[in-house]
Amino acid sequence: MTSRMYRGLRRGWSQDAGLGLILVIGVSVFIFAIAATAVSIAVNAMSQSRERTSFEASLAVAEIGVDRTLSEVQGAYTAANADYPVPGPASSWCTGTAISFPGNFADETAERAWAQGQLDALVASGTCIQTDEHGQYVVLKPVSSNVKYGRVYSLSAIPSFADPDRTRLVKSEYIFMPYRPLHAILTAGPLAIGGSTSVRAAYGVDPAVASVHSNATVTGGAGGSNPLVTGPVTSTQPSTFSSNNFQSNPGGTVGTLGVQQIPSVNALQFYLAAAGNDPGAVLDWYDLCSGGVVRPYSSAGPCTSATTIGTATGSTQVRGWKYDSASRTWIATTNAMDGTYYADQANVDVATGNAVFPRMTIVASAENPGDCANKRYGNIDWDHYDLGQPAYHNLWMFADTDLVTHSNWQAGSFGPPVVSGTFVAGDQIELETSAAGAVGSVLAANHCATPPTAGLITSSEVKNPSVYFDPNSDSPFSSVITTSLWLDYTGS
Repeated sequence: MTSRMYRGLRRGWSQDAGLGLILVIGVSVFIFAIAATAVSIAVNAMSQSRERTSFEASLAVAEIGVDRTLSEVQGAYTAANADYPVPGPASSWCTGTAISFPGNFADETAERAWAQGQLDALVASGTCIQTDEHGQYVVLKPVSSNVKYGRVYSLSAIPSFADPDRTRLVKSEYIFMPYRPLHAILTAGPLAIGGSTSVRAAYGVDPAVASVHSNATVTGGAGGSNPLVTGPVTSTQPSTFSSNNFQSNPGGTVGTLGVQQIPSVNALQFYLAAAGNDPGAVLDWYDLCSGGVVRPYSSAGPCTSATTIGTATGSTQVRGWKYDSASRTWIATTNAMDGTYYADQANVDVATGNAVFPRMTIVASAENPGDCANKRYGNIDWDHYDLGQPAYHNLWMFADTDLVTHSNWQAGSFGPPVVSGTFVAGDQIELETSAAGAVGSVLAANHCATPPTAGLITSSEVKNPSVYFDPNSDSPFSSVITTSLWLDYTGS
């Protein structure tokens, strides 16, 4: 009896042991399967992450090539109304024979194949490869038949063209568009707003767009503490100033806004592009040159015409202008005649009296405009003489250095109809007008903090003027590059 029971128990234990072994093996297999799956997922995720990183890095490197080229194109266009092919003799980083388009492409595929072939040849030459911390790139910027339009192709390789894990080809098309003012008053440096200042919109313009902005700070100026501005008042750096008459600012405090684009301000660059931007205006244009000589406009540059219209002195007028050789200053008298006047490396001032000039634009260029330590002249100091309309479209006054206006004068009409223009200073502006005001926009680039020996002021201020903003006129002195198409040739 006992023996039979023991044998039965042994058989049960043996069967349980077999089931336990099977269970252990099954659980182990299941765990190993989960672990293997987890490892596979992790490996796959790492691979995808590397792929994504490589994908984004190749795009970023290609975009660096596009951005660098567009910057060079903007510089060439601004400085001399010129194209900037890459490769090309003017390029400092990819010299050689400039490449032109072979003709119209049948489709996008044909254009891509042509660009790829040209870029591959630049890679093979080795001299045009640029290295970034994430990879390398080459750029093709063909010759443009019109300097205002063009295309840029950029080919990148990660980590290098010699050992590429990934390449990327992108295309960008660009167009130069005239700069349009987005603010009634825009300064690159600090701006003070006087208490009697009034910034409004011209006729037919939404009052909320008559804004004021400084890429530095906005503070209070002379004449009280509550200037009137119908649009937003903002600064890039924190400002504590406020006004009960900042109509678009909650609580009247100055708002915060990122850095606003300041177009290139250079009188010589404006001169060289003037004939292309307004051909009719240069027919009534007068260069005010050294020694008091007055000459007509010349496409070769200021004061290069062989024609002499007359020679002004402190007592002899030419077209109503006198010349002070000691201070290198051109002085507008009440007899000044209509036209665009370009004071070459000189200042502009006014004589005593009151006058109305029906059609006039004044430009003052500086000596050494790009060298703040040695910059001289290029100032405009204006008072009492009214301006009816600009002689050069949309431009009242352009000073390479400082522009200062005083009370008891006006420019344009806030409408209807609206007659407007821009007031531009390479350094600072101090603006004051009559109640009728100045119509258009105001821009101060703050290139140099000019001391009185070189300029007239050291900071920008609008005190007691009435400014009527007209956003519907493009800038006559600067165009900015705008990307009109961006295309990623995925899979290249």
